[in-house]
Amino acid sequence: MKGVRDKVYSAWKAGKPPSPAIGTLGIRVRSIEESRAVLEMDVDEHLHNLSGTMHGGVMVDIADAAMGIAVASTLKPDEDMTTIELKMSFMRPHIKGRLVAEGTIAKRGRRIAFTEAVLTNMKKEVVAKCSGTWLIMSA
Repeated sequence: MKGVRDKVYSAWKAGKPPSPAIGTLGIRVRSIEESRAVLEMDVDEHLHNLSGTMHGGVMVDIADAAMGIAVASTLKPDEDMTTIELKMSFMRPHIKGRLVAEGTIAKRGRRIAFTEAVLTNMKKEVVAKCSGTWLIMSA
């Protein structure tokens, strides 16, 4: 059985989403490095809230995925992980076009990882920032 790290890398190399949820939202993995992942998605009206801007929950989804893949890139074959806390700060609305999420690990211990994600629009303006805490456990 493949570990989480291997599953993420295998899906990325095959051009597939690492999880069904990511695929449903149209999130794509652009790159993965040790402790870092860059994801992207194209936003239009089907991802809007009632105010006509990108739904905040979808922004949380791409941030969570970017940070999660960054953590997954550091896992041993017998390790798994799960999100235990997220904090999202929305800085400007995003209406349409490409949204990029860069997830990084600020600090990783044996059982806890602290992560950050920055979401930017096509003009490279920061749309939102997220911080997260992850539990690393035996698979």
